[in-house]
Amino acid sequence: MTMTDTGTTDPGKPRVKPKRRRRTRRLVIALAVLLGLLVVADFGAAAVFEYQVSKRAREQFDLTDDPSVKVHGFSFLAQAISGEYDNVAIDAKGVPVQDTLRDLEVHVDLRGVIAPLGDLVSGSLRGVEVREVEGQVRVKASDVNRAILENENPLISSIANVTIDPISEQDAQSDPEERTDSEQAAAERAEELENDDDTTAGARICATVDFSGEETDLCAFGLITLVDAKASFVPSRVELRNNVLGTSQFPEQLEGAILQALTITLDPGELPFTVTPTAVAVEPGVLSVKGKAWDVMLGG
Repeated sequence: MTMTDTGTTDPGKPRVKPKRRRRTRRLVIALAVLLGLLVVADFGAAAVFEYQVSKRAREQFDLTDDPSVKVHGFSFLAQAISGEYDNVAIDAKGVPVQDTLRDLEVHVDLRGVIAPLGDLVSGSLRGVEVREVEGQVRVKASDVNRAILENENPLISSIANVTIDPISEQDAQSDPEERTDSEQAAAERAEELENDDDTTAGARICATVDFSGEETDLCAFGLITLVDAKASFVPSRVELRNNVLGTSQFPEQLEGAILQALTITLDPGELPFTVTPTAVAVEPGVLSVKGKAWDVMLGG
């Protein structure tokens, strides 16, 4: 009887891998190495570009330190080859303006940034053309604290623990608990129409105030209004939080003086790239002024 080969191998001999499997493995390794090199090159090229923009932004903003620059969008190299970058964000912290505002934060979004790859690689890049700029200056609670103290009101000898919170414009102007049903419905409809690009915004500023020798926790409710590129906070009402006077409201004869003491005007200076301020906004811990500009030049 003739025996046929069943394809089995001798268990005592090592199994030999097919050549196709070895080639596939080599290809996978090569692709992984290539991908890694591309990622490294992408990060390296982005770092060079961010440094160039940061250096020019420092000169433009007249800063003592280089601001943070971040290129957004998938694949920096793909954008670099085209010579146009979708979105470049610049952030600078601790920017002083005059004596009161010492800790401003500047945020800028550059959209449609034109920087030819050849000029970037050769180092001959002089000016960076930007199709659209959105700039924002944020005023922190520490600067608001200093602004209130500069009012030099005899009723307030010290102020601390300042907090800032956004509220609706309707709640800034009237107490929701004192509204009728129809007034509340009207306030809710008006709130739905509010947007982030407005020249007014509701704010609640709370603080611990030394009032008549007693530390009093209070909150002022009012509107932040943009007038002549300056942000003014005018409170319409104030409430006590720790009931030092046995009530949540100030005595009527003192309320007007307290409201005046808490009225402030903040001048954040010129926005980056001479952007014209067009709106104010309130975020937790921050009051901000922002605006837009088109077809500007960074550096050069």
